[in-house]
Amino acid sequence: MRHAQLKAFHAVAIHGGFSRAAEHLSLTQPAVSDHVRKLEESYGVQLFNRGTSGVVLTAMGRSLLAIAERLFEAETEARDLLSRARTLEEGQLTIGADAAVHILPRVARFRAAFPGIAVRLVTGNSADLLARLEAFAIDVAIVADRPSDDRFVLRRLREDRLVAVVPGQGEKAVRITLDALMNRPMILREEGSATRRLLTDELRRRGLKPAGIIEIEGREAVREAVAEGLGVAIMSEGELSTDSRLRSLAISDWPAVMSEWLICLKSRAGLHVIRSFLDMPEASGQAAPAKARLRR
Repeated sequence: MRHAQLKAFHAVAIHGGFSRAAEHLSLTQPAVSDHVRKLEESYGVQLFNRGTSGVVLTAMGRSLLAIAERLFEAETEARDLLSRARTLEEGQLTIGADAAVHILPRVARFRAAFPGIAVRLVTGNSADLLARLEAFAIDVAIVADRPSDDRFVLRRLREDRLVAVVPGQGEKAVRITLDALMNRPMILREEGSATRRLLTDELRRRGLKPAGIIEIEGREAVREAVAEGLGVAIMSEGELSTDSRLRSLAISDWPAVMSEWLICLKSRAGLHVIRSFLDMPEASGQAAPAKARLRR
């Protein structure tokens, strides 16, 4: 059974004749008659009693009409749903971020522009979020590790220097060398963290080893550990919140920077909700990063 055949049958039934059905469907009367005839012949049934005064549904025709009504009602409902999704009146966007602070202003602008879209924000390190992105568990990700292959569309959000984070009390210096940091216990993020990878690669390159290592999962937990005096941490300057318990020291002999990238799978970049989030303009009066660009 073809959709066109059922649609022709439905039009004849509700309009009471082939001529009026043809006019409604913008088809010729012979075309409508042919659709209905082939539907009847395919299943060996009679759907209409045809007479000089018009057509009348048979018992089988009435049963089929009830089913067709439900089918076309569901089709209309599906079309309306998809239309609302296309115009971003309805839908959901799942965002994964290694540092939520970087993306919250964009989320706020997106919600203001498209209040019908439900937004879910999850956190994790760069490696974890890339894995979730590839598994379609999230729609977009904000990560410090820039993917090296061409399966992704990406936009650079910002770039910040890496700094040493120490307790706010009792520290008079404003800068420190990487060598001097080795005299203190080092608080590291979990494996998969881009900050940890940059630091350990540099220490390995220089042959340096910290006085001790404490591994802690999660950025907030790292801040708390520093505040408690457990050691020093390396963080992106843009990740630091206003906290009187903490201070940042410039690392004078290691001018490393951390970029934050907004990325999605290229195969999904055309979805309306994802594309709209990627293309959200910068806040009024806020300049975009000089090198920010969208790779296709």
